[in-house]
Amino acid sequence: MFFRETDDACADCGTDAFAVTDAPHSGDRTAPLCFACYVERIDRVRSCGVVNVAEGGGFVVGAPSTEGARELAHSVSDELSYAVEATVGRVSPLEDARDILGDYHARELARATLSETRHVYAATSERGTVVDAQTRTDEKTRDAVCDALASYVFHETSLGIRKRDDVHDAVADTVPTLAEHRTARTLGLGREVWRLAKEHGVSRASERSERNQDAGREFEEFFGDWCDERGLCVERGKTGLVRRYPGTADEIARKTDGLAGVPDFLVRGDGQNTFGSEWRPDGDVFVEVKRGESTLTREQQQVIAHLKARGFDVYVFRGDSGYHRFEKR
Repeated sequence: MFFRETDDACADCGTDAFAVTDAPHSGDRTAPLCFACYVERIDRVRSCGVVNVAEGGGFVVGAPSTEGARELAHSVSDELSYAVEATVGRVSPLEDARDILGDYHARELARATLSETRHVYAATSERGTVVDAQTRTDEKTRDAVCDALASYVFHETSLGIRKRDDVHDAVADTVPTLAEHRTARTLGLGREVWRLAKEHGVSRASERSERNQDAGREFEEFFGDWCDERGLCVERGKTGLVRRYPGTADEIARKTDGLAGVPDFLVRGDGQNTFGSEWRPDGDVFVEVKRGESTLTREQQQVIAHLKARGFDVYVFRGDSGYHRFEKR
């Protein structure tokens, strides 16, 4: 989205504009808008609050209404309070919170999944609410929160954790609001809970599963290096879909279980044909990386079908570092 400082009056209400922008409903033209009218045109997040977790730091929440932001802030505070001291600070419309958040953070919070900052778009739930755990905290604070929460989650659910897949349910059952907004993933909560589970003993099958997951991550890194060596621009699939094709992302999120099944990578084709017969896309394509002969999940199959319906080519990069192939879906 385009922003430029201006001294013009707001095109909608006539007060001083904060920027010239191509916010929605401006047709093909840019327009000067005051912040309140900008938020009105975006029509996503209108209010926010801060959940304080450390001196000068906190999680920023956003919602379509002030009451919704207040409820969300208290939900986040309640879940954090299981392990650390957390209090709900100021909750107000975004226009009134600019002196705390700053113009950039406030305007990006208003955009939710359309934001250009990962701290916001990756922290937006399917219902359009945001829990930004990164912008106003440092790494030390986040690590402390993660360690304390992981200890709480593990001791509350340890009897139910027998394999790696159990960790997701344990986290979602214990801190559902943080899980819904992917805050638990941002903090690394699942990884820390699993570490505690291994320290206290898990089955050999679980350990094998973890080794397989590590091998899968290594094969994803191999694919990224493979693309880099050939000058192909590659980015994580979900990130690329949300940032570059927000309309498609919104449609898929509505029709499937969020964006859980988006392929691993978006590869940006350049149309070059100087690499012989090697695989090289002409345009943007999505690639799911599968080590060995593992199959696509139901969620992945659903998302791939929607991507193909919107005109995208989708491939599976299969094999291992010694032998691999592309399969077009």
